[in-house]
Amino acid sequence: MGGPALVVIDTASQARHTAETVLDQAADLLSNLESRYSRYRPGSLVSQINERSGSGVYTDLDTEAGALFELAGQLWKESDGLFDITSGPLRYAWDFQLAGKASPSKIDQVLDLVGFSSIEWREKSCHLPKAGMEVDLGGIAKEYAVDRTIELLRNAGVTSGLVELAGDVAVIGAQGDETPWSIGIQDPSTPDALCSVSLVNAALATSGNYARTVTHDGKKYGHLLDPRSGWPVSGPDSVSVIDSQCLTAGAIATVGCLKQRDAAVNWLRDSDLPWLLYDVGTQPIGPIAELLSSAI
Repeated sequence: MGGPALVVIDTASQARHTAETVLDQAADLLSNLESRYSRYRPGSLVSQINERSGSGVYTDLDTEAGALFELAGQLWKESDGLFDITSGPLRYAWDFQLAGKASPSKIDQVLDLVGFSSIEWREKSCHLPKAGMEVDLGGIAKEYAVDRTIELLRNAGVTSGLVELAGDVAVIGAQGDETPWSIGIQDPSTPDALCSVSLVNAALATSGNYARTVTHDGKKYGHLLDPRSGWPVSGPDSVSVIDSQCLTAGAIATVGCLKQRDAAVNWLRDSDLPWLLYDVGTQPIGPIAELLSSAI
């Protein structure tokens, strides 16, 4: 899923065998979800949809996939089009891989392939009408996978556990010694943590616009793109959100990072969830920052 994965079960030594079985089940679940929803995996549901773009062939969605697409549509609508799972073709204008480059002259060429509203639906099946269109569930599938793994652990009787997928975290209960789980929030400007939060039966998701950048005409741009204009956004460097579900926290954080700072603050306040917004060179703001003001 594009990053490191960590699953922890904090249990007594005599329960180790059972815990190892559950960990194997968690690994199998994550592998299955990646094989279904990764656009990098040939044969995945997402790859099938993309390969059939412009062909007139619809792809059936089961209940799980349909719910993820429905959420993507809801986020697209509520973000005024900023969150768009069809924005993938913009990478041909903005290459954020190692030693990448910017080619803004290609924006007009690929922008015609972007637009969630262009997806065609036939009952529970979908089709991308233009050859070259793509969908990418990377903005929600990872957080969904965290929640699914937490659910698996709970159903197996785990009372103390942690799941982290590339920085998005959810925990079950407290640690085995009954202390809260301490989770660091990355500082965009250094390898260190900006601060740490204590979690019990909660999830923390962070969206950042600093890890992958490209320089064009002397200006550095982050990898988050505005699918309406084709240009990188100039939103916050980092947004973190806490909720009971990682999927919800991640969705709120991602949209927050796509918005201009003032609009992001309003969006985060409206969520009524604990959040932290940080721009390099400024003080972090939000309910989380206020709770940790003595530690930051």
